[in-house]
Amino acid sequence: MVRVSPNGKAEPLHTVFDLPDRVEILIDLPLADEKSLTVSLYQKTLKVRAKLREKILIGGYEVEEYVKIMKIPEDVDEEYELEIVNREGPIVVIVFPKAARP
Repeated sequence: MVRVSPNGKAEPLHTVFDLPDRVEILIDLPLADEKSLTVSLYQKTLKVRAKLREKILIGGYEVEEYVKIMKIPEDVDEEYELEIVNREGPIVVIVFPKAARP
């Protein structure tokens, strides 16, 4: 279920894969405009934003933007790779390598 706020923002669905050498985060952004996509990371907090190509109605609210804010695991580096996969709307794949252990 997607959480929607009265100010026109929806929190997109996501999946986290904790693999031996990396953590992959997939964020589903159907109907999002790829050109408006921003990804930022500050103090282990990941923020993903994207405007929708058109407003949609979810739960009685008009939604015009996705916003996802989440903490990343402590055992990953803050450097990341970004990939956008298109299947009926972008799916953002963010890969964080796990920190090397001494």
